[in-house]
Amino acid sequence: MRDAVLLEAAAVTKAYAGVQALRGASFELRAGEVHALVGENGAGKSTLIKVITGAVAADGGQIRLDGRPIPHPSPRQARALGIVAIYQQPALFPELTVAENIAFGREPAGLWGRIDWDGRRRRATDLLAQVGAKIDPEAYAGDLAMPQQQLVEIARARGSAARVLIMDEPTASLSEGDARNLFRVITELRGRGVGIVYISHRLEELSAIADRITVLRDGRTIATRPMSEVSRAQLIRLMVGRELEAVFPKKAAQPGEVVLELRRLGCSATGVRDASLSVRAGEIVGLAGLVGAGRTELARAVFGLTPADQGEVLLHGEPVRLDSPAAAIARGVAYLPEDRRRHGVVSELPIGANMTLAMLDRLSRFGAMDFRREKQIAVDYTRRLAIKTPAVFVPVATLSGGNQQKVALSRWLVTGPSVLILDEPTQGIDVGAKSEIHGLMSELAGQGAAILMISSELPDRHERPHRGDARGHGRRDRRPRRGHAGEPDGHGLRPRAARSVPGGAGGRAVSGPRPGRYKRELAAAVVYGGLLAVVGSSSPAFFSAGNLRDLAVNNAPVLIVAVGATLVILAGQIDISVGSQFAVCAVAAGWLAKQGLPMPLLLPGAIAIGAAMGAVNGILVGPLGLPSIIVTLAMLVAWRDGLRWVTEGAWVQDLPPAFQWFGLGQAAGQWLVVGAAVAVLAGLGWMLGNLGAGRAVYAVGSDAEAARLAGIEPSRVVLGVFVVMGALTGLAALLNAVRFSSIPSNTGVGLELKAVAAVVVGGTAITGGRGTLAGTLVGAALLGTVGTALAFAGINPFWEKAIQGAIILAALASDAVLGRLEHHARFHPLRAGAARD
Repeated sequence: MRDAVLLEAAAVTKAYAGVQALRGASFELRAGEVHALVGENGAGKSTLIKVITGAVAADGGQIRLDGRPIPHPSPRQARALGIVAIYQQPALFPELTVAENIAFGREPAGLWGRIDWDGRRRRATDLLAQVGAKIDPEAYAGDLAMPQQQLVEIARARGSAARVLIMDEPTASLSEGDARNLFRVITELRGRGVGIVYISHRLEELSAIADRITVLRDGRTIATRPMSEVSRAQLIRLMVGRELEAVFPKKAAQPGEVVLELRRLGCSATGVRDASLSVRAGEIVGLAGLVGAGRTELARAVFGLTPADQGEVLLHGEPVRLDSPAAAIARGVAYLPEDRRRHGVVSELPIGANMTLAMLDRLSRFGAMDFRREKQIAVDYTRRLAIKTPAVFVPVATLSGGNQQKVALSRWLVTGPSVLILDEPTQGIDVGAKSEIHGLMSELAGQGAAILMISSELPDRHERPHRGDARGHGRRDRRPRRGHAGEPDGHGLRPRAARSVPGGAGGRAVSGPRPGRYKRELAAAVVYGGLLAVVGSSSPAFFSAGNLRDLAVNNAPVLIVAVGATLVILAGQIDISVGSQFAVCAVAAGWLAKQGLPMPLLLPGAIAIGAAMGAVNGILVGPLGLPSIIVTLAMLVAWRDGLRWVTEGAWVQDLPPAFQWFGLGQAAGQWLVVGAAVAVLAGLGWMLGNLGAGRAVYAVGSDAEAARLAGIEPSRVVLGVFVVMGALTGLAALLNAVRFSSIPSNTGVGLELKAVAAVVVGGTAITGGRGTLAGTLVGAALLGTVGTALAFAGINPFWEKAIQGAIILAALASDAVLGRLEHHARFHPLRAGAARD
C-alpha cells in the first residue's frame, strides 16, 4: 500500500575505532516515495545505508521492514527481502562482462544452476536500454569509464525485484542526459510502489525528485521535512549547523602574469586536438564541457600522464616538455584526478603517507625517511583542511569521501605548486566541504597559484571560476572525429564525437570483449608448440605412443594439483602447503592399504584426508581472515615435520599387489590415471564457466568486497576452494602412489612450486579473478615436458630446473607487459580504427 511505512531505522548507533559514526540515527521510508538523505561528509549517511543493507553490523538500534524487525541483517538477507543499494563507488566485478555483472546474484537458478547465456545477454541489453546506456553487454566492466560503470549499476538495480532501492550519489559521475534518464527510471519505480532512498550532495536536483528529506549531522538525525517546505538556505543551515552567507563566495580576481599556456595542444593517444588556453597567476579558470568532452584527457596530457605530441606547453612563458608526472611535478604542476578512490589516494596507506607521496625525495636523507617531518606535515594539513579523523596514522580508506578528497588535495598542496589542475574537486562531497575547498582555492589563488578547474557541476563552474571560457580551439570537420577535445561554442567545450572504444561516454556502444583476452594462454600454447616442434624435428621418437603415454601419466598428478591451485588463485589466495599434504595423503593411503582396507575405500579415504587438511587452511584463511601465504607456509612445515616424526623417515613398503594395478607396466591402469586427470579438468572447467559457483570464485578473486555486497560470502568461497584443493591433492597423491612399489615419506617435495608455476605460466593472474583451466593444462604440459625433451635432445638434465625457471620468469614478464598494454588500451584509446559516423 502506498504511503505505508516500508522501512524504518530506529535509534541506530555505530562506532569505528573510536569514531562515533551514528548516534541514535532514525529514518523511515514509505512505499512509493523518494526520500532524500543528506548531510555533510562524515555525517553518517553511508554508514546508515550499510547498516540497512547488512554490509555493516550496528552496535545498537533496530532495522524494521513492514513493521517487522530484521534481527541480524546481512547482504544476502537484505537482497532476499528486496533491499538493493547502488553505492557511490560502483561495486562491479572488473573481470566479468557487463551481462554477467547485471545477472550476478539475480538469477533464480542459484549457484548450482545452469546459466542461460543467451537469456542473460538479452536481459542485460534490455535493462541497459531502459536506463539509456549504450554499452555492449559483452564488454568487461573493468574496461568501462566511471560514468558507464554507474549506468551498469543502475541497470542492475533496475532489473532487481527491489522493494527498497538505495541510491548513494548516483549522478556524481553522470552526464546531464544520463541523469535525466535516471530520474525517469526513478519516476517509474516510484509509480510501482518502490521506496527510494536518495543520497546526493547536489541539492539543486533534490527538489525535482524528492518527496521528503532527512538531514543527518554528526551521526544524529536533525530533521525530516517535506521537500516542498524547506528552502536551500534552510537545508544548508540544517546540514552544517551554521549560516553560510555565501556557499561559493566570489572574490575579486587580480590576475598576474600568464603561468600556464597551451598552444594548439594535442595528444593522438587520447584524441585531444588543438586545445588552447591560458591561466594567470592568482586566477581560477574553469574548463567546461559535458562528461566525455575531453576535459580529463587534456588535464592528463598537461600533467604528462599521456604526454602531448602536438602543440606547446608554456610555463611562465617558457616552452617545456612534460612527458611524465615526475617532470610536471618538478616544474611545479600538480594534478588532482577525477577518481579519488583509484587514483587520488592509496586507500590502505595512512593519511600522512598519502599526503607526502609526491614529495618523498624531499623527505629522505641518504635514503632514510624523515618520519617526524612527515607526521608534522600530516598534522598541519589535517588541521588546515579540517579533515575529520581520529589520527593521522589511520588508513585513508576509513575516511568519508569528502575527507578522502581533502587528503588527495593536500598531497599536492604540500608540494607548493605554481599550477594546480583540479579534476572534479567537489564531486560527491557535501556543501560544507565544497565551501571549504572553494575557500581554499581562493586562498591559493590569492597566494599567486594558477588554478585550472574541471567540473561537471554547474554551480562550481558558474560561481567559482574567475574565467569560465577556457578555449579548446579545434578543427570543425563535416564528419566528427573520435576523441576531439572540443570546439568553441561560446560557453565551453562541446562533447567530442562518440567513440567505440572502452572509456567513451555516450554515443556508440562500448566495444565487446577486449581483444586478446586470452593472450597469456595463447602465448604459453605457442611456446609449448615451439618446444614440441624443436624436439620432434631432432628426435622423432619423442612422439612415439609409449613416450607420450609416459609423459601423460607422469604429469597427470601434477595437473590435478594444479587444477586445485588454479581455483585457489582465482579466488585471490595461495596454497603452498600442497606438497606436504600430498605426502601425508600418499603415506596414509599406503598404510591403510597395508592394514587391509579394501581398494574401493582407499580412493574416498585419500580424498577425505586431503579435504580435511584443506579445510584447516580454509578455516584459517576464510572465516578467521589470516593471510593465506602465512597459513599455508606454516602448514607446509607442520604437515611435513609431523609426517617425518610419525614415520621416523621410513618408507611405506611391501604394498599389496592390488594397490599397484594402475602402475608397474599396466597400460590400462595408467590410462585410467590420465582419464581421472582429464575428468577433473573437464568437470571443474565446466563448473567455472557454466555454474554460478564458478562465477562466485571469479568474483571473490576480482573484488571480495563487491562480492560481499552482492550477497556472496567470500569466506565461504575461500573455504570451499581450499577444501577442493585438499581433495584434489588427496586424489593426485593416491594416483601417483599406486604407480610405484613403495612410498617415500618425502614424496611431494617441490610439488607446490610446480603447481603454482603451471598456473602462472598458463595465464592465471596471481592476484586472482582472471584465468582458465585450459591455460593451466598448457602450463602443466609445458613445464612437465622440459625434462623429457632435454633427454631426447641429449642435453644435460641439470638444465631442466634452469629452463623451467626461465619459462616462469618469461611468463611473469609477459603478464606484466600485457597488463600494462591492457591498462594503456583501457585508459588510452587505440589510435587506429577511429569510429566513423
